[in-house]
Amino acid sequence: MNIQSAFLSSLISAPKLSQRAAPEDFLGRIFPEDAQVPASFPHLLSAGKIIALSPWSFDIKDLDCYLFLYTQKGCGKLLQNSQVHTLSEASLLFWDCRQRFRVDIAVSPWEYQILFLKGDILSYYLGLLPAGKVPLIHAPSGSGIALGMEFLINSISPSGTCRRLLVSDQINHIAIQCITTLLGKENTASKLPSYIKNIRDLFDRHFQITYTLDTLAEQFGVNKYRLCREFKAAYQISPLQYLNQQRIRQSAALLLSTDYKIHEIGSMVGIENTNHFIFLFKRFYGTTPLEYKERMVL
Repeated sequence: MNIQSAFLSSLISAPKLSQRAAPEDFLGRIFPEDAQVPASFPHLLSAGKIIALSPWSFDIKDLDCYLFLYTQKGCGKLLQNSQVHTLSEASLLFWDCRQRFRVDIAVSPWEYQILFLKGDILSYYLGLLPAGKVPLIHAPSGSGIALGMEFLINSISPSGTCRRLLVSDQINHIAIQCITTLLGKENTASKLPSYIKNIRDLFDRHFQITYTLDTLAEQFGVNKYRLCREFKAAYQISPLQYLNQQRIRQSAALLLSTDYKIHEIGSMVGIENTNHFIFLFKRFYGTTPLEYKERMVL
């Protein structure tokens, strides 16, 4: 898919832009088409970190792809079917671009990250939401979603099998977190103890903090054995295993998007013991952090 030509064709009218801006600036950096990627495989079409100044308005329909839009500062608006949704700071929008929608600036400057994506599985994820539910969630700076977006934005080129797999994994991870967050808000009261969802949210947003089962049990006022049992029933993994997976997943993004040393990255994700960090990383990815980084930058 040629995202630039498809995007320009999808514009219902000429966008309203600030001086010296061009319509294709909305897309960010465009990635070359990759014939080896199957239709079901989530992959990037373009990625950008945008600083929009008023005016900034795009009216779009029939664009055969999806987007993630993560607001870092300022504010935007999504208009769809006469409804207005606020794209406030630390919000993530997961959107099907095949429907008509308009994006406007609300507070200038509006700083946001945008990814245009393909992959049939993304349609399945969005189809899990109740009709009329807007896929828009809060994702604080430093959360797993925010770090995943930063990694994808900084991907130099998603070429090479290992790199493509990692990019696909991050896209899937963000999409699933968005959908499960929204479904959790719908179903928590009837299907899932609220404290279990709160613990997962804590791990997703503040994975750098040191936790123990005893302190979690005390914080949420439940028996630690019950906590483990109900968390595993909900997510098919124990609480501390889930936490460590979050830490290792985010450490992989930091390895490829920063120049921090191995021990610094371990500490940043909440694992102070470097040997233990390397052990957990190797168990999750099958290679040491250094080998992983060397392999991925090829």
